[in-house]
Amino acid sequence: MKTKLTLIILSFCFISCYGQTKLAGKTYVAKIGATCKDGIGMIYTSRILKFDKNTVTSFYKVTAFVSPELKEGYEHMYDHLTKTYKWKMKKGVLIFENCKEFGVLNIQNSKIIGQDNDRKTTIEFIEQN
Repeated sequence: MKTKLTLIILSFCFISCYGQTKLAGKTYVAKIGATCKDGIGMIYTSRILKFDKNTVTSFYKVTAFVSPELKEGYEHMYDHLTKTYKWKMKKGVLIFENCKEFGVLNIQNSKIIGQDNDRKTTIEFIEQN
């Protein structure tokens, strides 16, 4: 009985550790907006999650198809919102420590789906190759 209990505990540890390393080095992107800016061009906004072994960096990427003199301002307008969190998997749920930006995040195949608390909508991140 003691051997079975030890094997069960080791199995859970392996699954937990495997979940941690499975995301490490991966990047996920959610497209969150496309805007026509006053007839001067298009602006596309994405939310990015970039995972390391123990941390995840959350940032925005803006791609602006506008005149060159406006492009720099649009493409760097969210640079100050970059944040890094510690992350972990707990009972199949992805958790970012001390993060108020997202609600519950679940991994489904090559997607991370959850709640964007800032926009009060569902957000879907797709793994990038």
